Order: sequence, then structure tokens, then C-alpha cells
Amino acid sequence: MAARNRKKGTVAEQPPWEELPALCWEAVLRRLNSVEDLESVSSVCKQFLHISNTSRTCLSITNRSAPHLGSLLRRFSSLKSIDLRSFRGNPSSVLLEIARFPLPLDRLNLSNQESLRFDGLREVGSKFGALRVLVLSNVGLRGGNADLVSIAESFPSLEELDISCPRRDRSARVTDDGISALSGTLKRLSRIDVSGNRFLSDQSLVVLSVNCPYLRAVEFRGCELITGRGAASLIKNTPQLASLALIGMKEEVIFFEELVDSFRHARGLTSLDFSSSFIWDGLLMSVAEANIPLKSLLLSCTLGFSFDGIQKIMLKHRGIKHLNFVAVDFLTDRDMSMICKDLCSLTYINISHCSNLTMTTLYNLMRQCPFLMAITMETTNLGKDNANETDIVYLDVSDCLKITGNGISGVLKSCPKIRYLEIRGLKNIRNLCIDFELPQLEVLEANDLKLNNEQLTAFISRCRHLKNLDLVHCVHLSTEGVEKVVKNCNELREINLRDCHNVRDDIPFLDWMVSVRPSLRRIVPSCGLVSSEMQDFFLQRGLSYQ
Repeated sequence: MAARNRKKGTVAEQPPWEELPALCWEAVLRRLNSVEDLESVSSVCKQFLHISNTSRTCLSITNRSAPHLGSLLRRFSSLKSIDLRSFRGNPSSVLLEIARFPLPLDRLNLSNQESLRFDGLREVGSKFGALRVLVLSNVGLRGGNADLVSIAESFPSLEELDISCPRRDRSARVTDDGISALSGTLKRLSRIDVSGNRFLSDQSLVVLSVNCPYLRAVEFRGCELITGRGAASLIKNTPQLASLALIGMKEEVIFFEELVDSFRHARGLTSLDFSSSFIWDGLLMSVAEANIPLKSLLLSCTLGFSFDGIQKIMLKHRGIKHLNFVAVDFLTDRDMSMICKDLCSLTYINISHCSNLTMTTLYNLMRQCPFLMAITMETTNLGKDNANETDIVYLDVSDCLKITGNGISGVLKSCPKIRYLEIRGLKNIRNLCIDFELPQLEVLEANDLKLNNEQLTAFISRCRHLKNLDLVHCVHLSTEGVEKVVKNCNELREINLRDCHNVRDDIPFLDWMVSVRPSLRRIVPSCGLVSSEMQDFFLQRGLSYQ
């Protein structure tokens, strides 16, 4: 029929995308990974604009976007999450504006607010009583315990609450009484972060375990009055607990036999974080022997234990997917080779600042961990070698002073699916030569490298889908090299040129960059400081410069 109509000249040929039902396009667009991707798609046609508007579920509000908040909330009617952590000012007016719209809101982030008046928050609570997640990290809770009561009364359906790192106020303290009142109301609470509330004691953990039957995750770093005895009580009374963070606990605080014994009662623990704490092998042995589905173990900057404790856990919990051994400086290549064979489910590992580890460990991980997607090895002892192909998508080898250009090339040749690469601060890569494609690389952080124009251009020519490029303090680059990068990167959205002293930072050059590469959304010029005239330029072009 369409062919006959075109033949008669009565109906114009439809664009191919209009032949698919809207439901199909909705399913496709909902799988896009970022807001920026939705923005690009929305400019194709009115149908895509409508679908992308209804598909967007998250909105971050800044001082620049706040004056247009009403139109944004009308446009994006399916918002489930609103984030004000980058907003500076009185959030009450913003909250009152949000409360005017019938959104399916279930997550609100108000972090980093100097103070929080509860008139706007109560209004949001009256309209969005089913809010599940509230984040109030680094917020001035001037009312102390009274503010916790107001939060519980305004949002009785909360499942996750973050009141970590409160701003210091001598007249306002969150104490055990506040946590008791809060937990008595929030019966659905499953996750809470009270880190930095230094007047909380073991009693808070007790009332949380008693009052919150669905509690699955608790974090309390920097709570000096909470001891291993309180943590033990929490584990024993909350068998469904899935995540526990005992961060920054000192030897005299954590050294309790009750804590060792408590892991016999655990049933659901999947994540344990002992970062910056003093522990011992006996504690790790009790974790190893526990009947728990452990998936994540974090021992960053942890002291007091040995390789025996780590090995015991690896042998007993072969389903671990996430490991953090930052600054566990006794680890050697031999140690890592012994546990690699037991990490068949591993997807991420961070072994930065382990100065004894070399390229041998990197390749053992890549060869023996078939599901490994990301490795972070900052400030280790990497050199060079050969490797087999892997599915790693994230790699950070920043500040590894002994890694060479040949070493980087050898690693990347083994990672054809790499999407995120950090190579900051490498000093020995003059011989860097990338003569193969990196078709999926989207983010390259290359701060403080001695790359010249030819090396950078050759590298970038192999990364046809690069979106974010960070070149801070790459002093050997010039305007000519940056021009070639901008011309060759068809999807480039962000470029950071701060302290690239040989690159122009005048408005005509910035204007040229935007005209040649209209996909750009953020440019940090080499001068770092942005004049009022330049600010006007960025504002007119809808660009970010920070």
C-alpha cells in the first residue's frame, strides 16, 4: 500500500523509525545508559522527544537549572529520583515547587545543604508519602533528634536513609534517643548510614536490630562510641543482615570475642567492609567459616591480619565478586597467584598501593578470572608482558611509575571491550604506540602525561566512540593536537584541558571547538579560571566549564 501511494505521489515516504510502534521505541530508549544519550535521541523527531521525556526517571537540580524547574518537571513527568546535592541556597523553595507536581517520586537526595528547613520537606512528605529513599549526607540538622522525628513522621514508608557526615553544630546532636524514635516509626527501614554521628553508641545498633525487622544494611564509620560488642549484637539479632561496614574501628574497639562468635548467627551477609580498621586473622577465619553468601569484601587500609586470613576466606567463599585490597602492602605476586584460581566469579578488584605487585598479578587476574570487568592498580609495580584477550571494561593503572608505553599497549591489546581507562601520572610512556582499535572506549583519563600531539592523535584515532577526555596538565600538547582530537572524535562530549599551557584558551578557539564538534557539553579551558565574558559564552552555548 505504501509503495502504491508513493507511486501515485499522494503520500510522502515515512522515515523508517515511524514504522515501529511507540512501545518498541520506549523499550529501546529505556536501555540507554545516560541522560546525554537521551538528549541526542530526543532531537531526531517529535516522537523520540516525547518518548525520551517520558523515559527519563532521574533529574539533578543545580543553581543554573533551578529557575527552569517548573518547565523541567512538566516535561519529565516520570521522574522517580531528584538530586539536589549540587544545589546551593535555600532548598525549601525548590522542594515546595517539586511538591506541586504529581510525580512517581521514590528517591530524594538533599546532601550538602548547609541547613535544612522542614517546611519544604514536610510538604514533599505530604505529597510523596511513599518515598523510599532519602539521602541527607553532609547536611546541617539543626534540630538534632527532633529532626529525626520529623523525618520519620514525614516519610513513614522510608526504606533507605542516609544521615551520614552531619555538619557540626554544638547545639544539635543526634544521639541514641533519636535513633530509637526514628526506628520505632520506620518499620520498613532496610538500609541506614549513620556514619560520622559521633554521639551514637552500641545502643543505637540494638534498637535498630529490634525495631526494624527488614534491616539489611548498616554503615557507621566514624562512630567512636560503637564497639565490636554492638556490631556483634546487630549481627546476632538481625540474621537477614546483608551488608555491614565496620570502618575505622580501632584495636581496642573491635577486639571482642563476641564479634568473632556472632558470625555463626549470620545468614544473609553478602558484603563486609573492614576498611581502615584493625582486625586479626581470627576474625577473618570466623567470616570464612560462616554460612553466608559473601560477594564483597573490603579490606582497604586495614591492619592487623595476614595472608592466611585472606586465603581462608577465598577458599571458602568462591562466589566473591568484589574485592578491595588497597594498601594491603604485604601482598606479593605469589600470594595473588595462590588466590586467583579461587576467584572464578570475580568482577572487580582494587589492589592499588600494593607496591609488591607487578604485571604478573595483572595477567594472572586477566587469565584466571573469566568474569573480571574492572581492575584498579594505582601506584603498583607494573612493568610489561603479554596477555590473552579479556572482557575487562574498566582499567585504572594510574601512577604506576614503572609501567611503560609497551606495557600499556600490551594490556590494552588484551582488553578489546575496555570502556573506561585511567592512565594518570605515568612517567615512562614515550614509546606508547596503539596500532589496534579500541572500539568501545568512552572515557580516557590521561592527566599529567608527557604525550605529544602525534601520540595523542594516533591514540585517539583508534577510539572512535570516545566521549570523555581528561588531559589535565599534559604540557607537551599544543593547540594543533587538540584541534585534531576535536575533529576526529565524533561523539566527544567532555574535554578537560586545564593546565595545558600550550593550548589556546580564548573565546574564538572555544567557539571553533563547539562549531566543529556540536556534541560537546563540557569544556574546561587551559586557563582554569573563567572570566565573566567566558562565563557568558558558556551560558549562551549551554556548556559547563567546571
